[in-house]
Amino acid sequence: MKTIWLFFILLTSAVGLAQDITNIRLKDVNGKTYVMKDHLDNDANIILFWATWCLPCHKEFPEIQKLMEKYADKKINVVAISTDSPRSIAKVKSFVRKNNYPFTFLLDAEGKVSANFMVDAIPHSFLADASGKVVYSHTGYRKGDELDMEKELLKLWEKE
Repeated sequence: MKTIWLFFILLTSAVGLAQDITNIRLKDVNGKTYVMKDHLDNDANIILFWATWCLPCHKEFPEIQKLMEKYADKKINVVAISTDSPRSIAKVKSFVRKNNYPFTFLLDAEGKVSANFMVDAIPHSFLADASGKVVYSHTGYRKGDELDMEKELLKLWEKE
């Protein structure tokens, strides 16, 4: 039984990393459609699944912004996809206005994109290369997790 469970965990991890982000198509907080494949000309693409009620998400955002600032010579595209329900979209818009993060904020109120990426807990972060292929995935956020993201960014840029 343990072998089957281990196989399932490895399979779902591999499926997550085999995905790409090119098919993401959502509305932003202003109602405009954002098509990810039109925004891949970057050195790295970070996708953050989050919600307004998620305190670890709020702690992760400034750390990701610091990475963007630290590597200002690189073009890092950060897309924050809210998993808030349709009833709380006003909270998302308020959060975006109140905070000045240099991210693109998208709405996944129906949960279709998060389901496609098998996001079952937030925050959940993905790192993808310029082709849109996911090269790193991480669930949760604790102080120091941004160092893992930084290591993965550096690995990605070594391959260039």
